[in-house]
Amino acid sequence: MSYYSDFKYNKNRNQWFEAINFYRWFPNFKGLILDIGCAAGNLISLAPQAIEGIDIDEDDLKVARDKGYKVRKIDADKEMHLLKSEKYEGIWAKQVIEHLNNPLIFLKEIKRILKPGGKAVLYTPNCPYLLDKSFWNDYTHKRPFTRFSLYMIAYDAGFRKIKIYEDFRCFPGAGKIMRLFHISPVLMAAVQRIFFVRGLSLILVVEK
Repeated sequence: MSYYSDFKYNKNRNQWFEAINFYRWFPNFKGLILDIGCAAGNLISLAPQAIEGIDIDEDDLKVARDKGYKVRKIDADKEMHLLKSEKYEGIWAKQVIEHLNNPLIFLKEIKRILKPGGKAVLYTPNCPYLLDKSFWNDYTHKRPFTRFSLYMIAYDAGFRKIKIYEDFRCFPGAGKIMRLFHISPVLMAAVQRIFFVRGLSLILVVEK
């Protein structure tokens, strides 16, 4: 077992947080979605008939397979070429790109496997805001990204429709407040910035 499979992506994780983020970016999807770094399949559980997953952690993949989810062991750093071109309507990669040795090749592969008009959404730690022990405490992190470097690498990968957002900060009770008052992630992030609360993630959204 690994730290990630035991503590970060266990089966008891709150699905509300997964759902509010996923449906924010893919509200009316009709084709296949690929979850890169799918872990135990928390995101896939939202729509297992439409979401496939890849990961390198065998322990997490076994949990996902036992649930009947469609997952494969593929190293996003080296084996994206195994995926079929123009297959996916959407791609989700949450906290993946900062772990890679070859993020530019990774993004080029994402562009290749997206259908024309498809969208990819990538989350990564909000640097330089988190460029301290919060980022480097994870020994598997290889490269921090800023807003500018995310734009630059997406452009060099061939994307021209590029947007970058700062995520909202999820604190205890935030989900209850958002559900009760129907507050969107965008509004929550805007309100938090008024009070100088920074989001922990940057969000890169690219369209083919």
